[in-house]
Amino acid sequence: MENGLPNTNIEPGSLLDLRLNKGILPTLDIAGHTFYVDLRMNKLRPKDDFISKGIDFTEIKDYYDRDRRAFVIPYNPTKREFQQDDVSKMTELPTDIIIVQFPNHYELDIVGWNRKHGNSITDQDVKQMHFEARTLPWVDTNVIEHIKRNVAEQLQPKKEYIVSGPKNNLYKIPTDTQRVLPTYKVFGTEFIVDVNQLELRQKANPKNVISLSDKEEKAVQGYRFWYSLNTKDLTTYAEPGAKLAEIPDFVKLDPTGMSKKHNISEDIMAGMDDFKLMVDQDAFDKIAYKGIIPTIDIAGHTFHIDLFNDKLHPTDDIWSRGIIFSELKHYYSHKDDTYTIPYNQRTHTFQEVSLNVKEIPKDLIVVQIPGKRTLDPICQNKADDLNSSDYLKKHGVQLKFDAKVIPWHQTRFAETVKQNNGQEVKVGQKKSTSPKPEESEFSKRKGRRM
Repeated sequence: MENGLPNTNIEPGSLLDLRLNKGILPTLDIAGHTFYVDLRMNKLRPKDDFISKGIDFTEIKDYYDRDRRAFVIPYNPTKREFQQDDVSKMTELPTDIIIVQFPNHYELDIVGWNRKHGNSITDQDVKQMHFEARTLPWVDTNVIEHIKRNVAEQLQPKKEYIVSGPKNNLYKIPTDTQRVLPTYKVFGTEFIVDVNQLELRQKANPKNVISLSDKEEKAVQGYRFWYSLNTKDLTTYAEPGAKLAEIPDFVKLDPTGMSKKHNISEDIMAGMDDFKLMVDQDAFDKIAYKGIIPTIDIAGHTFHIDLFNDKLHPTDDIWSRGIIFSELKHYYSHKDDTYTIPYNQRTHTFQEVSLNVKEIPKDLIVVQIPGKRTLDPICQNKADDLNSSDYLKKHGVQLKFDAKVIPWHQTRFAETVKQNNGQEVKVGQKKSTSPKPEESEFSKRKGRRM
């Protein structure tokens, strides 16, 4: 009797008979080599290789893909073993491993699984005793994505060359000390309105400042932000008791101050809002209503900022495909709202580079380009089905931009090139080995690995 099923009732020669009565284990072929599916040992055991340790299911548990209902693992065909590499350090596709996909424990050995967990077994359960693992092409994995990210990170300027600049174009001048500034209450707490600095300062605690750069612009006029009644400061919507504060434009909060700051009479000021004062109206009119396309200069060459077609296109090079934003996703920094890319000065295009080169690529330079909303916020508004004038006060509107050129020696890429030439490796010093499994990118992530 096996889990309530008499062995004598099993049809002789059936798959269930072979598995349950004869004790034959299911097999799995991985890249031309056969493994026994041995759930008692919790591993895939090589059929005719006593050197290989096989593949332990415990070691590959984090490589189970719930969407595919299968294991997707890196596999070394030479060693016939699971091989966990650190994708955060990969610079090109591995040559010693492949990616294979095969069913889970239950599908590989239904009898062994049910026996292990005390479940009943029926003759209909066993449909096959041999399986073939599928070798996945690299494009079906996330390894290529990791490699591209690694290259992009190497192009970023090193810390000592990073210059922190303003994240917006807010027009700020010293606080007006020649008059008593007005105040505005936010949920009962009094704040000084400083239009010269475009901020609110708590009257009882001047160090507590809420700047325009911290606020969200409302669609037409005014601003809003999440406010904590406890700290009297900015917070997030997730904080218990957080309140959504909404305040008027600065021209409403302090018309006298805005009139003085912008040198406009208060009579004229009465018919204006922050948008008209803080946004370049000539640039806005040309882009929004006259169809003028803004441009950016990249290393002495002018490009049209064509967000309608999601690209930057050279103004005088019809043969160049330009710079296509959809190809730059790995080169974008959310923190800085910039794309830092390798740029070919001859073809006027973005061009990927390898981290295994031994010299700086000819014709290529590294350039930094602002994010799309900064380059043409009006076109982005239209794409997002917003008003043309929405959310322009913090970043403004420009007709011309200049891409920043980052010298190669200021990037981590230059150090990588030196290491490729052996210049950074001391005599007798071994190159770093792969990190411990618990330090690997693979082991830190849940679900799909590759």
